[in-house]
Amino acid sequence: DPDGTPFAGDPRVALKKVVAQAAELGYTMGVGPEAAFFLFKRDASGAPTVDTHDKAGYFDVAPSDLGENTRRDIEDTLHEMGFALEASHHEVAIGQHEIDFRHADPITTADNLVTFRWVVRVIAAEHGMHATFMPKPIFGENGSGMHVNQSLSKGGENAFFDPSGKPELAAHAYGYIAGLLKHVKAITAIANPTVNSYKRLVPGYE
Repeated sequence: DPDGTPFAGDPRVALKKVVAQAAELGYTMGVGPEAAFFLFKRDASGAPTVDTHDKAGYFDVAPSDLGENTRRDIEDTLHEMGFALEASHHEVAIGQHEIDFRHADPITTADNLVTFRWVVRVIAAEHGMHATFMPKPIFGENGSGMHVNQSLSKGGENAFFDPSGKPELAAHAYGYIAGLLKHVKAITAIANPTVNSYKRLVPGYE
C-alpha cells in the first residue's frame, strides 16, 4: 500500500501469514511441485499454433522426444538461477513435458514457480516454440496439471508418520487431509479457475 504496509489482497502476503502461524505451532512445511506444460510450433509469422513439435509419449527419449534440447536449456538456465531440480522428462501427451522441483518452503516454492513459468516460455521462444501451461490445449490428449507434493515436520520429525498408525499415518496426517477436504471448494476456485481446467475431467475431453 502507499504507506508501505503489505497489500491485504496479495496472495503472497496471505501465504506468509499462514507460514508464520504454522511456525508458531512448531510446524514446517515442504512443497515440491511437478509442473507439466506443452510445447507448440509457431507459424511463419511467429504466432503460436496448436501443432506439437513431436509425437513422443511418457518418458520417451530422442529422437522421438524433440523437446529434449529445449528442456535441457530450461534446466541449465534454472540451475544457473539457483533452482534445485528433481526430474525432467517427456510426459504422456504428444508435445507435453514435465520438470519437477526439489521440495522447499512454501514461499520459496511459490516464488520459484512464477519464475519457472517465465523461464520455460522464454527458452521455448528461443527455440522457435510456444510453451503453454493451459490445462487442456488438445482435444483427446492428456491434459496438463501440477502435482504439489506436501510434507509437514515438527521438531525435525515427519509429522505425518506414525509407525503404529493406520496405515502408518499420524493423527496430524488425518487432520491435514480433513482440512484439504473441508476447503477443497476454495482451493478449486484458485487452482482450477477456468472452464478449460475442467475439460481434463469431462467425458470426451480426456
